[in-house]
Amino acid sequence: MSVVDQRHTAVAEALADIRDLDAAGVDRDCVEGIRERLLRLAEQRELFPVEDFPAPEVGERSQMYRLSQDDDDRFALYMQVVRDGTAAPPHDHTTWAVIVGFEGQELNKRYDRKAGEGEPQVVSEHMVEKGTGIGFLPDELHSIHIEGSSMNFHCYGLALERLATRRYWSSDGEWKVFQASANIVDAR
Repeated sequence: MSVVDQRHTAVAEALADIRDLDAAGVDRDCVEGIRERLLRLAEQRELFPVEDFPAPEVGERSQMYRLSQDDDDRFALYMQVVRDGTAAPPHDHTTWAVIVGFEGQELNKRYDRKAGEGEPQVVSEHMVEKGTGIGFLPDELHSIHIEGSSMNFHCYGLALERLATRRYWSSDGEWKVFQASANIVDAR
């Protein structure tokens, strides 16, 4: 069996487990269970060779490789490859989200309020790297800060293309709506 076939099988098994976790109800325990399951998937490093996930084109900050997405756009798993110096402002997802480290480091900052409730203030920081991860409930805010490049799993309860109402705190001091992600390609 090829590495790509083995990867497809391992991802399908992980997503089946994640669907079961989600079916019990989305809360902190659910998100933690999803994080733990994705950490186990990330241990199978040989299934995710760096050459299968090239860095974004020059001028692009990140590239999302779709590893799995249900037909109804739920339970989407991506490998995100990010260039040096990439950041995302404080934002929500409107669905649960889990990020698990694979290569490099991604600093995640958590914030004290929900989108639309005024200027967010950092309450904690968590470095996502190999062997670690972080999860968010739908209304929780975080920002991402990357020095160097990184390669991480990002898993959502709804596909990124469908997250058209998530909001971010803009540099001009107000809440705005994020554009739905379009820089997504299917992984092999």
